Amino acid sequence: VYRCVPDKQRSFALGVQSVFLRLLGTIPGPILFGVAIDNSCTLWDVDECKTKGACWVYDNERMAYLLMGISAACKIITIIFVVMAVCLYKPP
Repeated sequence: VYRCVPDKQRSFALGVQSVFLRLLGTIPGPILFGVAIDNSCTLWDVDECKTKGACWVYDNERMAYLLMGISAACKIITIIFVVMAVCLYKPP
């Protein structure tokens, strides 16, 4: 960020970068992992009103594949964006 932004706008650029990191790093991650954990449940606690409660039994193999798949996909996306940044960056 320091190399791409003029001196007067560095603090603003760091603030914008921090907001994007928080939005893209802390919000979708727990949601994706929660969906993966919920999808690996094989036995749910259902009460008399037919509402789904906590999970009693998980399929550990399915959970492992889902969590590793999410982690690998995020790592591949990160590598693609880093390679694009290195290729497209033109020093001033």
